[in-house]
Amino acid sequence: MKNQFRFSVKKTDTLRNQIYQDIKDAIIQGKLKPGQRLREADLSEEMGVSRGPIREAILLLEREGLLVTQPHRETTVATVDQDEVLDLLNPLRVLLESFCIQKILPHLTDAHFAELTDILNGLVESCEKNDLEQVVKKDLQFHEYLISLTHEPYLQTLWSGVSSRIVFHFMSNSQMHRENNFTKLIEEHQALLNALKTKEWPVVEEELKKHIY
Repeated sequence: MKNQFRFSVKKTDTLRNQIYQDIKDAIIQGKLKPGQRLREADLSEEMGVSRGPIREAILLLEREGLLVTQPHRETTVATVDQDEVLDLLNPLRVLLESFCIQKILPHLTDAHFAELTDILNGLVESCEKNDLEQVVKKDLQFHEYLISLTHEPYLQTLWSGVSSRIVFHFMSNSQMHRENNFTKLIEEHQALLNALKTKEWPVVEEELKKHIY
């Protein structure tokens, strides 16, 4: 049986990246469920592409921990439990973001803070609309922007792998995060932005840990 969720046919040259992003978005947004099977043949037919770029995209998503392929078995959407998030993923995320922020903190400018403010405003707007998909995108964008300022692709790849599984768990348990119109989420991002403006690492570290934990 084919997936109920349907992918669109691909028409540009960046096939692997498009397929990777589309499958990743579908997983994070809950359109593909934990344990659901993905068949290369079905994806190839739905997207109108050969299996090669699909296989490459699947490999990338396996590295990020969003897909699992067992020997001689089909690929399935991964599962993430709360213990993994609390005991492994959150500490890893704190470590990575701490390293990156300490690296960029002395070099942050008013232009950087303006960009972060724009992202935060977008987050607030998404929360007010109760648009969970956009809330997640804006939340990720806020942190991705900080990581990107290191200009270190390896750090960005590491962070993406950790954050993807955290967000996947977040979406799978989304109801608990809708309380009070995401007030806590907004307040934590605002507090983190205010801390970044001080350019004092102990202040930033305290707010970062509050936010992630």
